[in-house]
Formats: sequence, C-alpha cells, structure tokens
Amino acid sequence: MGVFIHCKNAPSTNNPNNTGNPEPQDLAFTTLLSDSQSNFKESTQQLITSQEKLNSVFATVNSTRMPGIPVPEVNFNVYDVFMYAPGEVSHGVEGPKVASVTKQDETVIVKLAAKEPQEGYVTTVMSQPCVLIKYKKQGLPVVVKTN
Repeated sequence: MGVFIHCKNAPSTNNPNNTGNPEPQDLAFTTLLSDSQSNFKESTQQLITSQEKLNSVFATVNSTRMPGIPVPEVNFNVYDVFMYAPGEVSHGVEGPKVASVTKQDETVIVKLAAKEPQEGYVTTVMSQPCVLIKYKKQGLPVVVKTN
C-alpha cells in the first residue's frame, strides 16, 4: 500500500516562470460615504485606523453642512477604513465610486469605477469629491487605481 500526496497549486521553486505573485484576492467592502463635497481641497488618500480619526474626517466633511452627515461607528479591531479624495475640481461631479478592493502582493488595491460621461452636465461650481470604504482589517498599505 502506497501513500499519495497531491499539493494543488503549490508554488514551485524550480519553475523560472513562477514570479511569486499570488492571484489577487477580492475583499468585500462597504461604501461609508461617496459625496461631491468633502471639503478636502487637496488630493488625500488615508488609511483611517481609529474612531477618533474617522470623527475628524467627518468633522471636515460636515464643516459646511447643517445638519451634518452622521458619523458611522466602525469596529476598528475588525475593519480598516480608507478615504480617497482627488482634491478640488472646477466642475460639478458625483462622488467617486469604488469598483473593487483586492489584496495582492502585500498591498490592498482600491480600483475606482470608470466615470460615465455626463452629457449636458455643465456647472461652474467647485467640487471636492471623496469616497470612504471599510473592509476587513488587512494591516497593509493601500494603492488607488483608476480606469
């Protein structure tokens, strides 16, 4: 009687084509805020790791609103929150949308959804769009990719 052991998808150290880059792993995420007026005039990308920091971000977002947007309660022992704001733009826009969040090569990749052309949507208003998402804590740096 023989013993047969099969290791599916085990990385080979003898294969010169093996780059060591695992396939991207999709991460479930929830959009906490997607808005056209964040009050962040400069481009901002930040990993938010505490309720206090999240409260501070919402204080900026709500600084010109009455009433303000409620601050979500997040369990930061379980979740990471990421904020992306491209900075001030000289036309009206909707808030950015996230298409996907993946983990690859010790990095979290946040891919933004492609912007739909907005026919007949002409304004002279200044906008500061932003998006905040939460996903299971990874403890990794975040990279934003656009289409």
